[in-house]
Amino acid sequence: MDFTKILSLINKIILIFDIPKEIFMKKIVLISLLMLSAAFSQLRFGIDASRTMEMKLKFLGMEETESGNPDGMGLTFGYEQMLLLGLIGVGAEYTLSTGGEDDDHDHDHDHDHDDEDIELGNPGNFAFVYAVSKVPVGFPMVRGIVRAGTTLGHSEEGLKGGLSYGFGLRFKPPILPVGVEAHYTMHNFDLDFEGDIPGIESSVKYSSINLTATYKF
Repeated sequence: MDFTKILSLINKIILIFDIPKEIFMKKIVLISLLMLSAAFSQLRFGIDASRTMEMKLKFLGMEETESGNPDGMGLTFGYEQMLLLGLIGVGAEYTLSTGGEDDDHDHDHDHDHDDEDIELGNPGNFAFVYAVSKVPVGFPMVRGIVRAGTTLGHSEEGLKGGLSYGFGLRFKPPILPVGVEAHYTMHNFDLDFEGDIPGIESSVKYSSINLTATYKF
């Protein structure tokens, strides 16, 4: 960008319209700030294409860990408010876990499950409140995504929320209001019965690869 030409054009505008230079520059700065702070909102709808859970218990020096793929599937619904031309923002997302409770348990005894295939059941529904940054990565219409925030578990489902984070990619054409995102997110929980058993430590990790469609308005 040739800043010399831009400054020359500004000086010509000042001379033509006889605008005091101080007032003109203040207006330029104000317009630039308004452009940078222009906010927009977007709705989000996605599906957890791949899900993994890990549960860890520590008690009296003993530790036990189980991991596997949860039953059913996860649907995500969210809202984001973006600032600074979409570079930073805040959002909230709700994960609805569906299915899994009525699977064919009659076949469970016909197969030997490895530790990697342990069925941990459905993780339940939970919310994710986060800050997000979406920065250009050198490819047209593509941005990198970083999210960090707090997962809020439902106490009636025996889970307490914790710090969570994720990263991914966003693709959106410059004219259309719709976009597509793919990201990995790690949600951290604590089991809600810790206070009833002195000395026990527990944690649950739920990770997912999510495909999301967004609508900007």
